[in-house]
Amino acid sequence: MKQTVVRGLIVLACLGLNLAAQDWYRDREARYHDEHWRGRLFHEVREDLDHIGSAVWASGKERHRLDRTREELADLQIKLEHSRYDEPELNDVIDSMRKSANDERLSHRDRDVLRDDLNRLMDYREHHERWNR
Repeated sequence: MKQTVVRGLIVLACLGLNLAAQDWYRDREARYHDEHWRGRLFHEVREDLDHIGSAVWASGKERHRLDRTREELADLQIKLEHSRYDEPELNDVIDSMRKSANDERLSHRDRDVLRDDLNRLMDYREHHERWNR
């Protein structure tokens, strides 16, 4: 009886974690629903990295790269808010995001999120002079 209760609690906990993850993906979709995200592009991408990077899959080297990418995104967000464009730093972020998006240790859904972010970053790089804030 006791083992059945413990197993039941474990199953419920796993279902709860799964539902929380689904909520995060749904919330993320809502963040990108309109065009307001453009002025917060780097902040939004960083938020995605925070969520995906919190998983246990990342090695020490990978965590270091993600930390550096998060710092660069924060710096780029400040520059965007001051209408400054830094292509070399943006290229570093794009390269890092590409590596993460191709990491087979991530779930398919997380890789899709990173590829979506990567596409938004490349769009910004191509059209930064007309980027709506």
